Amino acid sequence: MKVLHSPVNIAGGPGAISQGLQELGVESTLLVFNERPFERGFDVNLELRDTSRLSNLPLNLPKQLRAFAWAAPRFDVFHFHAGLTLLPRRVNLPALRLMHKGIVFQSWGSDLRGRPASDVRYLHRAGAVIVGSYLTRRLAPRGPWPEYDVVPPAIVLTDWQPSPTEPGDVLRVAHAPSKRAVKGTDAVLAAVESLQARGAPIELDLIEGVPNREARLRYAAADVVVDQLRIGWYGMLAIESMALAKPVVVHLDEEAAAETEEAFGIELPLIRATESTLEDVLAGLVDVRASLPELGRRSREYVERVHAHTTVARQVLEIYERVMPISS
Repeated sequence: MKVLHSPVNIAGGPGAISQGLQELGVESTLLVFNERPFERGFDVNLELRDTSRLSNLPLNLPKQLRAFAWAAPRFDVFHFHAGLTLLPRRVNLPALRLMHKGIVFQSWGSDLRGRPASDVRYLHRAGAVIVGSYLTRRLAPRGPWPEYDVVPPAIVLTDWQPSPTEPGDVLRVAHAPSKRAVKGTDAVLAAVESLQARGAPIELDLIEGVPNREARLRYAAADVVVDQLRIGWYGMLAIESMALAKPVVVHLDEEAAAETEEAFGIELPLIRATESTLEDVLAGLVDVRASLPELGRRSREYVERVHAHTTVARQVLEIYERVMPISS
């Protein structure tokens, strides 16, 4: 079986799955339109101009057509990410169906969650649709396409060695918003400022607009990481932080949390908070900061069990075998 992942490597997630498949003996290739912020790694880079600008279409389309002509006879399964395909407006899907290729779409949240069914009608051409959480599955539109498969995002754990810290006199909190409004960053800033005004020993490292290598070092130096306070589920920042053995504060949808714990047979080691409760939660962590390394250890164990790239790749491979049997 030969698999093509394309055309984006969101936060390194698709690349981690592809690497996991390779380690399981599957020939997997990651093709991207271009390398963007927060995306890491690829096998093939088309180096397209901004695909969101219609004026770039005449420049990009020849490269995309050549890529499709190269890929179509070469791969058995086409695993598309974030609602995108190799060609504009997903016009390559009928041809792939006629060629009896396996077609898998994987959502990374905003491309599916909360959208009307009319926005994602292209999914009816897929053999499988993957979502990353039970929350997204519940909020995703229903239509004449396959039932959603829940597969957690993958991380290559050898790239993220545990970096536990023993909190000192001051609790070090890291927060790295890609979009402040989405992450609830104003509430994080307000909570820390309020605690500092009350004399609490706490400091905030707000990580924005820095290279990934520097960001990782700053995550590793933190005692606790605050992810998001609005979406209702944890993202790649939380997964990477847990891999570093960091306790993570995040807003969780409780129904999705219960489904996750039942599905994977392990307790979520995440510290729950909302915008309105964050100040009290952080104040509590200041008081019990000596216990945080143990929570960080449990966080690493959770990621090893649920998000390890080969574990996730095995789940994805089962889906491929369903949509495109190896014997075909």
